Amino acid sequence: MGKKEPVIKTKRLIIQPMTNEGIQHAIKVESKEEMKAAYEEMLLGCMENEEDRIWYAPWKMTLKKEGISLGELGFKGSTKEHSVEIGYGIREEYEGNGYTTEAVGALMDWAFRQKDVVFIEAETEPENKASQRVLEKLGFVFDREGKEGPRFVAEQPLTNWMSIYMLFGLSIGMSLGSAADKIGVGMSLGMCIGMCIGIALDSYLKKDREKLKEERKTKPEENE
Repeated sequence: MGKKEPVIKTKRLIIQPMTNEGIQHAIKVESKEEMKAAYEEMLLGCMENEEDRIWYAPWKMTLKKEGISLGELGFKGSTKEHSVEIGYGIREEYEGNGYTTEAVGALMDWAFRQKDVVFIEAETEPENKASQRVLEKLGFVFDREGKEGPRFVAEQPLTNWMSIYMLFGLSIGMSLGSAADKIGVGMSLGMCIGMCIGIALDSYLKKDREKLKEERKTKPEENE
């Protein structure tokens, strides 16, 4: 497979992509034709996209202490128009314990750290209120009606560069001011310069984000 694949650990769970062999075994033992077909589709995606297989593979949710497999979650393909779609399922006997929210939240954090991922989408069946509550807890909002039900979207949080650069400027200003024996002047000047740079960067990123959001509205069918 080449690249080392991630292992995500949360307070209670271990989450990691299944190998092709693991997916093949799941196909073999699965009794439901719908799930068998889903596994086969994911395996095909992994095999056709070896470099990006983690965007096609199911990720196993396993309890840390007990080693029990709770279900799977994962993405429905690699990034398209700065967006990926997430799906998830947990065994009925483990529902209601917050495991799904914990796992999906951790996988979202991982995805938002990957290149070009700005939006994460999810589609639920209209009557699946439990799944919709999971999404709402994680900051998803209703986006539009999809092929099988309502679609939701979560957006990568914007970094507040103003505060970061202001502190950075303050630190530099203190050092320069101390060297010139004018620490107060240096602090003020450094903080002002840092704040101006941060405001400019924040403004640029907000405009860029608005542009991406507008582009999504004009091409909704390509993200489904």
